[in-house]
Amino acid sequence: MRLADLTVRDLRLALGQLLAAIVFFALVWKILAPFLPAIVWAAILVYATWPLSAPLRRHWPPLLAACGATFMLALIFILPVLFLSMTLGTELHHVLTELSQQDAHTLVSTQWSDNGWIQDLLQQIPPSWKAQFQPGALSPDLSAWAGRIGMLAGGIGRIAALLVLVLITAFFFYRYGLELLDQLRRMVHQVLGQRGDNYLQTVAITIRAVIYGILATALAQGVLAGLGYWATGLPAPVLLAVVTLLFSFLPFGTPLVWGAASIWLLVHGQIAAGVGLALWGALVVSWIDNLIRPLVISSAVHIPFLLVLFGVLGGILTFGLLGLFLGPVILAILLAIWREWLQPVQSAEI
Repeated sequence: MRLADLTVRDLRLALGQLLAAIVFFALVWKILAPFLPAIVWAAILVYATWPLSAPLRRHWPPLLAACGATFMLALIFILPVLFLSMTLGTELHHVLTELSQQDAHTLVSTQWSDNGWIQDLLQQIPPSWKAQFQPGALSPDLSAWAGRIGMLAGGIGRIAALLVLVLITAFFFYRYGLELLDQLRRMVHQVLGQRGDNYLQTVAITIRAVIYGILATALAQGVLAGLGYWATGLPAPVLLAVVTLLFSFLPFGTPLVWGAASIWLLVHGQIAAGVGLALWGALVVSWIDNLIRPLVISSAVHIPFLLVLFGVLGGILTFGLLGLFLGPVILAILLAIWREWLQPVQSAEI
């Protein structure tokens, strides 16, 4: 009877501890969830720039080395992204505001007056549709869009706050990164044993491969877009190629550059060049991202190309820009577990 009571008492104690642990970790998640993107981005960027900060750690005191590395990170990654985001929002707002003050029908007639087939096409537009292009008809819609873009530009403040949190977190990662990594390894080793080291190595290799894939993709998109700008006769094709390379680090950034260039060509009556550049950008410049990055990751991590492709695209759809890293990492760990499970079966067959 006493043994039965002891067993029931232990069961209640275990259930109580489990419930307390669930409540505790739920509260921790609730507190840290808003800051997880900043923490993850800081960890990724610090890992990417850790070799660059090695000279600082060797010659400077730890605190000054962490400050110098954080300043270097801001110069390399954070400030350019913030500048591009602010520039993009401001320019889109100005363009839509100017268009809202113009007569769209007059604009088309003035810029494309030399293209007779376009004038014939305009004559075939139904009267109800033409009313949308009369003076003042298009202005409210474009004004509304300008207001939406203005709200989007107002969200730059939230992005800036996130980047500040990333920099603050990165400073502490630079300062205490080795200690945190050692504690992480010991924790994973206690939970998963020896296989935990293999999983951590897989994560490290995958993140490094994703970083290399991003850089290779940006370079390829800049070069290919530059060829398109040069072939269509746009002024300053090298400068536009550099801008495209920089915007490739933003989600769906490259279409904003080659798309704006295509519209500029169309508005100035260069129909073939504008359509050709739009097709080149959509079919080559933008889609090269889905080819180069998975190839670089699969060759570095030795996982199938299709799995990497699903990891990149599915990760972006699920987690946003962070999914660019989380998707391939999760699938790489899954493949490592799969191979580990298959290894004893293959050894038994041999």
